[in-house]
Amino acid sequence: MKKVVLTIFLSLVVLSNTKTQYYEVYRRINLLSENTLLFKMKQIGILYPEIVLAQAKIETGNFTSVIFIENNNLFGMKLPERRRTTAIGENRNHAKYTSWVQSLLDYKIWQDGMIHKTPTKRSYLSYLRRNYAEDKNYIKKIKQII
Repeated sequence: MKKVVLTIFLSLVVLSNTKTQYYEVYRRINLLSENTLLFKMKQIGILYPEIVLAQAKIETGNFTSVIFIENNNLFGMKLPERRRTTAIGENRNHAKYTSWVQSLLDYKIWQDGMIHKTPTKRSYLSYLRRNYAEDKNYIKKIKQII
């Protein structure tokens, strides 16, 4: 985990142009860890947190993607057309959030809207395969992580 945090930190520092951005990067890394993310997921009632953590890792390239860094977007979510959202706008054709916690809350809103279709872990993975990811190996990647 320390190696991942150091890699993220160094990647973000390189991307940072100003002192203010450096401190924001440092603050964000210190606030986000796998344990913190899992704790927050359980706290707000995310179902299948191990799967959702794996999704966050895949979608953010282990928390290093530009979409995550610029948008605080853990899941590559787009700005929804019909459902309620915690997003504050859009950047790079993806939803933008004030914090990764807001991204997680938005995922919870999305999950609540479709969870009646997925009463088991197996059906949840099947739903993700059909409706969430464009990558045909997405579920395989999730299973490799969990």
